[in-house]
Amino acid sequence: MEFVKIMGHIFISYSHKDREYIHKLAETLQASGLDVWIDDRIDYGTRWSLVIEDAIDRCDSFILVASENSRQSEWVQHEVARAKRLDKPFFPILLNGRPWLIFESTQYYEVREGNLPGEKFINALRRLELSRFEYYRLVAEQYWPVYRNDKYKFSIHYPGEGEFSETDNYVHIRLPKLQGTDHDTREFSIHFRTDHFLSDKLINRSLMDDQHRYVDIRYVEIFGLTFLRELEHDGGMSRQHQHIIYSTALNSTVVTVSFHLAIVDPGVYSLGPGRIVKVDQEAEKEIVMYSVCSFTWLY
Repeated sequence: MEFVKIMGHIFISYSHKDREYIHKLAETLQASGLDVWIDDRIDYGTRWSLVIEDAIDRCDSFILVASENSRQSEWVQHEVARAKRLDKPFFPILLNGRPWLIFESTQYYEVREGNLPGEKFINALRRLELSRFEYYRLVAEQYWPVYRNDKYKFSIHYPGEGEFSETDNYVHIRLPKLQGTDHDTREFSIHFRTDHFLSDKLINRSLMDDQHRYVDIRYVEIFGLTFLRELEHDGGMSRQHQHIIYSTALNSTVVTVSFHLAIVDPGVYSLGPGRIVKVDQEAEKEIVMYSVCSFTWLY
């Protein structure tokens, strides 16, 4: 099965002069289980414009925080133009000033005096996210085998290709490497236990031991279930490693679904003669979402 890049997060376009309000808005949306992208995710040294382009291209929906500050921002104007050209679902929030011509004839949300948008706004965003989750689940159920565990009382679909191994509390699938690419390792796993500890030990270790690793931890809601989502990017031994981990719990049972992608760093190591052909990393990381969206407790 070929994985395609599916839309993902909610992109917020804003002026950095309105940063205080933006952080409150992002925290509110994240507390509602929504996946929000603002440009403080960008690591130093990254090509800023390319990262923003990709984030807009992959977003489920586009929030414009309109203010007198953002009206004067050249970056915001470019972001809005790209979102409109890609026909992204558009959610203007009017923080202050007058409505802009680009959204004056459509519905917008007024949040003057720093108020946060209400439940109607959040529900509109959630409906778009739900359609993406439904797509993931439909594809997984149609193309992937199901793993059912009656002891821990859950079922989940998993990638049908690769080397499958199983223990009393662990399923591991070593997915085939994509020949001719910069992929070195592709691993999928399901871990189930009753230790009450939701966060992954690997992520906790990296937070304590290495300040240079990029770690993003937040809660997301998928089909009424709350997952702790942990993302980690790090490097070592001529490889770049990415871990995507989703954990959920019911009573004392914890189930963790994770995907590990290791990529050869072409600046340090070469697979051999010729140029290393890269593969869309974001599409690859969608593998774990297909599985997570098919997860069901058997209670």
